[in-house]
Amino acid sequence: MMKDHWDPDGESFRNRVETWIGEFVLSGPFGVLTTIQRRGCARIIEAFMGAMVRRHGRMPEKWTASTVERCCLESLPADGVLTDSLLLSMPAVLVAFFWFLQESERIDNAKVLIRAVNRAWERSLRPERGDKAGSDGIDWGGDAPLEGLRRFAAQIARELAKERPAMISREAMESFERQPVLVFELLQLLSEAFAGTDTPDDYLVTAYFMLLSHALRNIRFGLERRFEWAMELDREFQAMVVRRAGADPLPPQLLAGIVESLSEAKLEPTKALLEIYEQRIMHHTPREDLPTRHQIDAMFENLVSEHGGDPFAIGETLSQMTRALPLEAQSALIGEFACSTLPGMKDAVVVLCLHAEESVRREALQWLLRNARSMTPTALRRLIVIRNWLPDAERKLLDALIKATRIKGVECASWPEGLTLHGLQSSRMDGVGAQSLLLSMPVKPGKSRIGGVLLKQGVGIADAWLTPLISRSEASATFRQVGRQEFFLEVSQDFLHAAIRHHLAVGLESGHPPAVGLLQLAEAIVATGWVPERLDGALLVERLIGEEKILTDDTGTVERIVQTSDSWSDLSRITGSWFEESQEVVDFMEKTRLKGRERLVRRVLELFCEPNRETWAERCAWTAFWLREQNAKGRLMEGLDFHFAVLARELYRGRPLHELPLMRRIAERTMGGMD
Repeated sequence: MMKDHWDPDGESFRNRVETWIGEFVLSGPFGVLTTIQRRGCARIIEAFMGAMVRRHGRMPEKWTASTVERCCLESLPADGVLTDSLLLSMPAVLVAFFWFLQESERIDNAKVLIRAVNRAWERSLRPERGDKAGSDGIDWGGDAPLEGLRRFAAQIARELAKERPAMISREAMESFERQPVLVFELLQLLSEAFAGTDTPDDYLVTAYFMLLSHALRNIRFGLERRFEWAMELDREFQAMVVRRAGADPLPPQLLAGIVESLSEAKLEPTKALLEIYEQRIMHHTPREDLPTRHQIDAMFENLVSEHGGDPFAIGETLSQMTRALPLEAQSALIGEFACSTLPGMKDAVVVLCLHAEESVRREALQWLLRNARSMTPTALRRLIVIRNWLPDAERKLLDALIKATRIKGVECASWPEGLTLHGLQSSRMDGVGAQSLLLSMPVKPGKSRIGGVLLKQGVGIADAWLTPLISRSEASATFRQVGRQEFFLEVSQDFLHAAIRHHLAVGLESGHPPAVGLLQLAEAIVATGWVPERLDGALLVERLIGEEKILTDDTGTVERIVQTSDSWSDLSRITGSWFEESQEVVDFMEKTRLKGRERLVRRVLELFCEPNRETWAERCAWTAFWLREQNAKGRLMEGLDFHFAVLARELYRGRPLHELPLMRRIAERTMGGMD
C-alpha cells in the first residue's frame, strides 16, 4: 500500500476511512458498543487514523502497541479534535474497531493493540488526573461502560425470569477480555443494586454476579500466564472491596456473592477479604439468633421443595453455602446434609465429591462414609461413575465408601433410559487451548435439553452443564446463535467420547476433577464409557494419516503441504488466535534490542515456541481430529485434516520450527506489537 494513499489530507484517505467505518458499523464487534459510543465512533476513528498517519507516520499495517498507546495518551488529547465525552468513549470504540480489522484481515495484531489501548486507559484513570479521580483512585470514565454492562445484565435477567438458560453473550466475554478493568464497574453496579433496599432484584443481581464471575475468570487466565496486569487487578479489586466494606458496611449478601464469584473464577480470596466477610456474617447473625433445629429442618424442606428434589440443583446451592466458610463450619453444614433423610439431600453431598476444592471433596466423602447405611441406590451408582474421575488419595476414600455401602446391603441403581443426541457440535481449539462441545437432546415432543462441555488443553474438563427443559425452537435458536459467534462444526460421537476420556485423564494429571455437570450429562445420555484415557497425540496423528500414509512417503508432497501451512483454506478462522502469550513474552518484547524481523522471529520461536513444542503439536493433532470427524459427514474443508496431521507429525518429529510457516506466523503474531 502506497504511503501517499494514506495522506491524511487527501481524498483517497477520506474515502478509505469512510469505507472502513461503513463496514465496521455492519460488523459484529460494532454491536458491543453502547448508543453513546456508536454515535461518536466515526469521529473517533477518523481522528485516530489521521493522528496515526500525521503524527506517527504509521499506516494500519504498521500500527504497533507503543505508537497506539502514545496516540491515545498524548496525540489525540493534544490535537483537541475530540471532546471530553468522545475521549471517554474512545477506548471501547478502538477496541471494537481493532477487532473488526482483525476479522476482516486488515491487521493481524489486534490483541496486542487492544492491550495497548487498555494500558492507555488504565494510565489515564490514575489519580494524577486530579479531582476527576474518585474516592477509590479510579475515574469511572462516565456512564458508557456502565450502560453497556447494564444492557448485558438486563438481557440475562430477562432470560432468568422466563426460566430459560441464561448464556453470557460472546460480546460480553470479549468486552471483559478487551477491558479487564470492567470488574470495577461491575462492583459499582452491584453496590447500586443493593443500595437502600433489603430486597434487590434477584434476577438482576444474579446477572451481575454471573458477569462478575466471567470478568474475574478472565483475570485468572491472565494470572495463569503470569501477567503483571492480572496480578495488579486481582490485588486491587479485592483491596477495593475491603476498603468499601470498611468505610460503609456492605450487605452480607453482596460480600457473599463477591467471595462466591472469586471462588467460581478459581481466584483465592485474600485473608483480609475473608476476615471482613466472616465479621459481617457473624454481625448479621448474632449467636442468640442462630436458627433452631426446627428452623433448620424447615429450611431444608423448603430447599428440597424449591429444587424439586433435584440433587444437582441442591448440590449447587450447598456448594454456594459452603464457599468462604471456615473448614469447621463447612464440615458441619455438609454433615447436616449427609445426615438428612429428605429426598435429594444425601445425593447432593455425592455431587460435592466433584467440588473444585479438595477440602470440600474430602469432607463430603468422610461424611458419606459415616452414613453409608443410608446411601441410596442412585447415589451408589453415581459414586461408582465418578470413582475414576478423582485423584488417588480421594479414590481410596471413595472405594471404602462404595465397599461399606455394599456391605450394608445397598444395591446399585440401574442406569436410566438415555436421551438420544439430536445435534453435536464442537468449536475449534482456540489460542488458550480451549474447545467447546455443544449437545442437543430431544426429551419429549417439542421439548429438548442442551448440554455443554468446555475442554482446556493441559487442564482437563473446565466446565460442563445441562439446561432444564426448553422448547425445540429455543434449542435450535441457541445452536444458531452459538454458530454465529464461534466457529463450530458438527462432529461425531466418537469425537465426543474420545475428547471426554482424554480430558478426564488430563484433569487427573493436573489435579483438576471435572465439573459436576459432567456427571449430570453422562446420566442424560448414559455415557457409561467415560473413564480417563489419554489419547497420545503422536499415535493419533499416525491413525489420522492412516491409509494416506503412502502420500507422506513422498518428500515433495510433505514439503508442499508444510510450506503452505500459513495459507491453508479457512486457516484464519481456525488458527487466528494462536500465539504465545505470557508476561515473559511482554518483558522480552519491551526489552529486546534485536533488530530485523527474521532475527526476532527466530528468537521468539527459540525462547517461547520451542519449550511449548508438545503443546503446539498436540493442538495441531486435535485440530486434525476435529476436522476429520466433521469431514466424515460434511467434507466442507476437504483435505485440511490431513494437512494438520502432517504438520503435527513434523512437530512431533522435532523439525526446526523456523522451517514451518504456520509456526513462523504464530511467532509473528506473538511479536505483533514490535516497532
